[in-house]
Amino acid sequence: MKIIMMIIFMGYSLYAFSQANIYVLKAVYIEKFSRFVSWPEESLMNDLNEPFIVSVIGETPLTENLEQIYSIQKINNKKVIIKRLSNLYEIENSHILIIAESERKKLQKILNITKKLPILTIGEASDFAEKGVLINFIEENNKLRFEINETAVLESPLQMSFYLLNSAKIVKPVNNNE
Repeated sequence: MKIIMMIIFMGYSLYAFSQANIYVLKAVYIEKFSRFVSWPEESLMNDLNEPFIVSVIGETPLTENLEQIYSIQKINNKKVIIKRLSNLYEIENSHILIIAESERKKLQKILNITKKLPILTIGEASDFAEKGVLINFIEENNKLRFEINETAVLESPLQMSFYLLNSAKIVKPVNNNE
């Protein structure tokens, strides 16, 4: 009986460990994404005295990983501030907005606010890219992947590198909307 319990516990521990690793990977990916996105001049990317703001709306374990990693790591040579948003009116000053799956019911309102703003939206739910989030994390074959809504990127004030687009699963490709 002890052996069976130990095996079950080890299996659960490995599962919990792998889930924790997914959030660390997501946090690291966010910095990588920023390297391949260009923000317009009004976003003050060239002013190294102004912080890079990563906001999180909704409940996700990713927030703690972001706070740990970016307490010492910079994005675009800028100090990073992680903000936990409690309402939609706080979104506008973000450079990156992480949208947790818990915000599914508010997603359209969030996208209405961010659509014309220079905010890189990143989602954590299987259909968020289809609904207009610019980059969305997905799991395929037990691996972390990401998808990009190419049409939404084209309509946003951000510019995304071909290299990032080429690395992603493309959702709503531009050539299908002509």
